[in-house]
Amino acid sequence: MSTTANSQRGVALLTVLLLVVSITVVAGAMLASQKIVIRRSGLLFNQDQLLQNIHAGEQLAVTMIRADNELNNTDSTQDIWAQPIPPYALGAHSISIELRDEASRFNINNLYQNGTVNSAALAILQKLLTQLSLEPNIATAILDWQDTDSEVYKDGGDEGAVYDSGSPNQPFISVDQLLDVSGVDDKALAALRPYITAVPYDLPININTASPVLLASLVEGATTEQMQTLTDLRTQQVMGSIDELWQLPALVSVTDEQRQALTPLLSVDSRAFSGLVTASDSDGKQRFAIILIKNALDEGNTTNNESGAASSNSNNQNTSGNNVNSGANDVNGSANNAAASSSESSADKTVKVINRRLYAFRPSF
Repeated sequence: MSTTANSQRGVALLTVLLLVVSITVVAGAMLASQKIVIRRSGLLFNQDQLLQNIHAGEQLAVTMIRADNELNNTDSTQDIWAQPIPPYALGAHSISIELRDEASRFNINNLYQNGTVNSAALAILQKLLTQLSLEPNIATAILDWQDTDSEVYKDGGDEGAVYDSGSPNQPFISVDQLLDVSGVDDKALAALRPYITAVPYDLPININTASPVLLASLVEGATTEQMQTLTDLRTQQVMGSIDELWQLPALVSVTDEQRQALTPLLSVDSRAFSGLVTASDSDGKQRFAIILIKNALDEGNTTNNESGAASSNSNNQNTSGNNVNSGANDVNGSANNAAASSSESSADKTVKVINRRLYAFRPSF
């Protein structure tokens, strides 16, 4: 009897020990799981806070551009948006903003707007490529990427046979897509990148912020050195109208016909800004966003590129686009309309973020 009792007590003890071990394992697993959940919740909360900070940075950038619109009808490097912006504290977090005038660059989507090829814009891009020692035929390949037909511009050949990568017949979303365009490699894109942009609507070049290289591409025979005079002058006096551009010694020989073609492609203000927003937390973690800010009239400035349509009968073309496409307005009428377009009332402009890209690491800007 004593042996049987001892055996039973031993089994009971083993059972208790197994239960204790099982409970300990389960409790440990639950504790570990709980720690993971708490950690995950903390990370999600912190991530959400950084995203909220980025949104706050966007609103700060929009507010600055709106404030500048109230001060003047031009955009230059002397304006408040162009000045260094110190980091803005939000509790233990901070946000910083860098703004850039996209109209200081050539918009490659200007080549094809509302179902029509803009030959004047094409000529500017060809001259820009030549200045950078690149093949001017690249401009035609960039145009064929966008236009809706399947023929090479002014050649008649089939795009599929001429271009190895084909032509998707749609606007550019990013200048990085140029790597898929025939004739553009990493070296060519690196040379082009400082002078081009890909904004989804018509964007005239801002003569108050454009580089001498881009300005020299406006007229045949102009040089970067000649256009440096303009960049030096505008640091002292911002240009209030396109007419002031034609008074420069290097451009006084521009004919009335050339002025009529070029004026709609130029402006003294900007219709688009890009911004780099950096959000930092107390642990040094950062999130980045590149945003595109529209600064233009909603009605009359919306093009097919922005809406995603390719109809040539769009009713939302702007005045500049109409001047280029019609070709029937006289010189004075075209210049007056372009001047009115370039000095839009600040009260009528809509300033809003139309595109946002998030990055875990600081992007090139």
